[in-house]
Amino acid sequence: MSAALSPAPKKRRRSKDKGPLRQWAEFALAFSAVGLVRALPYWACRALAAAAGEGIFWLAPRRRRVARLNLRIAFPGMPEAERTRVARASCRSFVLTGLEGVKLLYRFDAAKAREYTRRSVEGADALLARVRALHEEAGGCIFVAPHLGNWEFLLHAAALAGIPLVIVVRPLDNARLEKYLFGMRAGSGQEILSKRDAFFHLRTALRRGRSVGILADQHAGARGMDAPFFGRPASTTTAPASLAVHFGRPIVLAACLRREDGRGHWGLLGEPLWPGREADSLAEVARLTAALNAQMEDFIRRAPGQYLWMHDRWKLLRGR
Repeated sequence: MSAALSPAPKKRRRSKDKGPLRQWAEFALAFSAVGLVRALPYWACRALAAAAGEGIFWLAPRRRRVARLNLRIAFPGMPEAERTRVARASCRSFVLTGLEGVKLLYRFDAAKAREYTRRSVEGADALLARVRALHEEAGGCIFVAPHLGNWEFLLHAAALAGIPLVIVVRPLDNARLEKYLFGMRAGSGQEILSKRDAFFHLRTALRRGRSVGILADQHAGARGMDAPFFGRPASTTTAPASLAVHFGRPIVLAACLRREDGRGHWGLLGEPLWPGREADSLAEVARLTAALNAQMEDFIRRAPGQYLWMHDRWKLLRGR
């Protein structure tokens, strides 16, 4: 899933810049890793995520610094030792989300997917019923997820709720690996699209009565709108709000958090953010964008150790 629909100012290398040997090596490594994770029991995935997450925290000084600076802004009254604890937990959560994503893809491909969800996600039936009701009431929703907990679960929740969902994901710089990973994610039964021409695809989906899914909590660059995020202006994508205003559809924030005891997950759905019918469109985009950020803040405060603090949301290290 894409973090924002505004293109980054710097172009990333595409697969044509990589030799075929390197592309094959990356593909083989990813294929082997997926096979390993698929075979591991969940407790082993948690242990692997803990070790890898600690490695990221201690061996990536820039990311560690970004996480601490972000937490200083978001939680100014938090003791420094607690910020370090939360930052380390964030790194572990980031890795675990990737491993859980692989496990979920294969679980949800099985016939007992719904029963697994009932066992592992607290209040799953009510959550899925609410997702479906929102989709049917609006004729398609703009579902938004922050990089919190297991954000990949949005794919599977939509599939189990029986609604068509279009997800936009960031393209990779290895075409072979991209095809493999995108194909895996499409196994949930949803439509996975590259970020290229994303806004056009999302408009088409909403026009056809489908729902769309967007990750919208990362720095949006020059095309974003400054909106408050933990009390500080942050460049924020206007894609969800623009789509909501144009099509008259609600924005619905969704998240899937891990239980503190490690036994399953619990889902969150925010109050639908409906666009005003008579309001000025630009003012309404600004209002909805700020309201969405405020809902995200509330979600993140419930489980700060499961948020992706390593992302330079406010571009604090620019030029350093």
